Amino acid sequence: MIQLQDVPRAYAYCFAGRDKCPKCATCLRAIAARLLEQSEDPQPQTLHTVNACYVDRLPDLSACPLYRPDTPVRFARGMMHLFDEVPVKQATEVRARVVGCFSCERYFYLSRSGKRLITPEEQRRIAVVFRDMGLAAAPRFDGYEQALVW
Repeated sequence: MIQLQDVPRAYAYCFAGRDKCPKCATCLRAIAARLLEQSEDPQPQTLHTVNACYVDRLPDLSACPLYRPDTPVRFARGMMHLFDEVPVKQATEVRARVVGCFSCERYFYLSRSGKRLITPEEQRRIAVVFRDMGLAAAPRFDGYEQALVW
């Protein structure tokens, strides 16, 4: 069950589609807005929100590009043993390509140590690196967990 304290800071709340959006029951932005409205805590003075005018002008609300499903996805956590099965001759090249799977080198190191979750897309890119380099072994992550994609 999602709680208000789970909503990331500066997250875009959506109050706009409440009565008309067909996906508002499963959209994280709409759920966050509903939780905020129902909260007994003091309300923030300002919020980051989805523009109601933007939502009103969408030709098809069911195809809203800001929709975020409330379904958890499988993230990987940690990759301390990712290169254990990589032959020494290929290790430097494989490592460089895996680092390139992340938007910055810092994310690689945070993900490697398990301090940052590895998204399904990043997992896919790493698997492509292994396949393209002709490695028989699949990428091995330290663990997996279900989480929301805010």
